[in-house]
Amino acid sequence: MFSPADYAFMSYALRLAEKGLYGTTPNPRVGCVITYNEQIVGSGWHERAGQPHAEINALNNAGGAARGATVYVTLEPCAHYGRTPPCVNALITAGIARVIIAMKDPNPLVSGRGKALLELAGIDVQVGLLEAEARALNVGFVTRMIHKKPWVRIKTAASLDGKTALNNGVSQWITGEPARQDGHRWRARSCAILTGIGTVKSDNPQLTVRHIKTHRQPKRLS
Repeated sequence: MFSPADYAFMSYALRLAEKGLYGTTPNPRVGCVITYNEQIVGSGWHERAGQPHAEINALNNAGGAARGATVYVTLEPCAHYGRTPPCVNALITAGIARVIIAMKDPNPLVSGRGKALLELAGIDVQVGLLEAEARALNVGFVTRMIHKKPWVRIKTAASLDGKTALNNGVSQWITGEPARQDGHRWRARSCAILTGIGTVKSDNPQLTVRHIKTHRQPKRLS
């Protein structure tokens, strides 16, 4: 069903989507690659919420070379007006011949409608290439759309004997710098940080992203 080239181009689209890890919330992270005769003619990703989606950035990058081309996109193109116009309209207008989608959009405003509109315009559409990878990239968005609940991660550090701090309260960390940086990478991907009131009273934590560059801070909750 999918060729080795299809896998390669979708893998690249997923890597592009990862560039939006810290900036697209509450939107999903999406990457897009446009090819003609198995040569990349355009690419892009969704950089920030409220800005153009991945498909629009890729189309702008490709220009006239998009006509008759194949599009690889990690999420079904949107089919409704939100903060930006529907991406399916732009793909149809550009004269795209084929669209390969990693996963269907779980948003009920889109879910299957983007694919249907593309097919109605005579575009060949296939879905499911590297779907698991695309879903993992947007597990919070998917959970919110399908279950109406947040995806929750817990961060904890403990010694081999099950302790999280010294008994005298002197210790600030029991982890090393690499672990703290990793924690901040996960923190930057989150919409909110939740901690108990006991931690707030005892430690007065900042609950901010500091170890990596990001333009957005998650909400602080307790």
